[in-house]
Amino acid sequence: NNQLEVNMQDVEIINETAIWRSREVKYVSGNWTQISRNIPLFELGNFSEGTGEIVNKYYKTVIRLPLTQLENRIPVGIVSNTYTLAQHYEVAKLCIDGLRNCNIGINDVHCELGLSTLSEWMNFRIYFPEKYDFTSTDSNPLKLRLECFNSVDGSSQLTILFGWFRLICSNGMVIGKTVSELRDIHNKNMDLSKISSIISEAMFQVQSDKKMMSRWGNTQINSDSLANWVDTTVSKKWGKKAAFKVFHVCLTGHDSKYADPFESERPSRKSMIKLAKVPGSPNKAKNLYDIAQALSWIATSRKNAEERTKWQTEVPKLLDFLRPE
Repeated sequence: NNQLEVNMQDVEIINETAIWRSREVKYVSGNWTQISRNIPLFELGNFSEGTGEIVNKYYKTVIRLPLTQLENRIPVGIVSNTYTLAQHYEVAKLCIDGLRNCNIGINDVHCELGLSTLSEWMNFRIYFPEKYDFTSTDSNPLKLRLECFNSVDGSSQLTILFGWFRLICSNGMVIGKTVSELRDIHNKNMDLSKISSIISEAMFQVQSDKKMMSRWGNTQINSDSLANWVDTTVSKKWGKKAAFKVFHVCLTGHDSKYADPFESERPSRKSMIKLAKVPGSPNKAKNLYDIAQALSWIATSRKNAEERTKWQTEVPKLLDFLRPE
């Protein structure tokens, strides 16, 4: 069974799914005590056909341990002998401890846990207390969020970063000034003790993020600059379809689709069919902050979990190429 089916009385299933390496990721939410009960443990075992059989000395098997008496041990991956196992639970606990070291009450934070089908990949999130929120001129608050990504099968790097989450539309965005990242490969040099210092350092950058977003709110943009930027910078980075969607969210506040997929035009000139209103979006983007949220909405709509995070980190970089009035 998927481990997210365990202890459902303790956590809430949230309406979010993603794809990691072609496998579904499901999310639950709760406080740290509730979430921690749903994080499985793993161990390394011999790589062989069975007990008494010849062992392959070059590889180890990663085995998920059962959380309940109803579960069995499940092999989830094969790794090299130089591999260092970073337990999901240990990584998440170190993030929690890092917040404690910053005098943030753990009872005051909300957590989310995303796990792949066999739990070999984890996305752990911590939402900071309300006093850390940022509210722009649109009156829709952003919450400061710590995100952690870890795989126990060595297929993805351990990554920790800070970002901003917009409540009204569930957008995520990572601003360069605050991107305190740990990108560690699972080898003998992996040092999990760095997690606490990374969190402490990032906390000093929160005000810089807020100042940058305030500047975005005070920077006006004209339609000609927007169209040229979409047709060049955004189209080159994210592709023509994403650029087309960004343009029409900014221009109308609505999602959109091609009226004619075969129409040979630049993204800003292609005929569109208006779709649903984008939550929290103005009828027309007036400033860089509005455009940042349009980019964030497109980035967050990506189903591929790793691609989604990558696009969210690219939002501020894309804005650097947009000329103000």
